[in-house]
Amino acid sequence: MGVFLYLHMTKKHYKAIQWCINNKIFVSAYPTLKGLKIEIKHNNKVIISDQTYDQNELQNKLWELYLYLYEKYYNGKKTT
Repeated sequence: MGVFLYLHMTKKHYKAIQWCINNKIFVSAYPTLKGLKIEIKHNNKVIISDQTYDQNELQNKLWELYLYLYEKYYNGKKTT
């Protein structure tokens, strides 16, 4: 088994997750028999990733995704 490095969280990561939650965008693990997938919920829409991850990979992907969503959609005001 190789060494796995965790993503170093910055203040921007924490700001991103706070912004997403405040705007009702939730990113979480979705367990399947083949591994963990990523589930994104916003309003009444649910998206589940095609790719599966192990626990270590998933943790980094969740943080990366929160940051991506924040950077893509943040425009100084709430989206909802």
